[in-house]
Amino acid sequence: MYWGLLFILCCAVFYYRVGELEYNCGWLFALASVAVWLLGSYVLHFGLITNLLAQAGLFIVLTLYNMFVRKRPG
Repeated sequence: MYWGLLFILCCAVFYYRVGELEYNCGWLFALASVAVWLLGSYVLHFGLITNLLAQAGLFIVLTLYNMFVRKRPG
């Protein structure tokens, strides 16, 4: 139980930092991370490892978005 809360917090902080650095909107990414974790835990009944893989998937999606879709000024 406590490990899950610790990982939720760590992932939320990580995505907050990513959101602030890349998009100037950290709280939105932290909220998305928590939503992915809660959706995986309570709706899809994921375990700890599967939730961590879902967080990695979220990071991969953001990376691909930055590489192929997002237009950077300059």
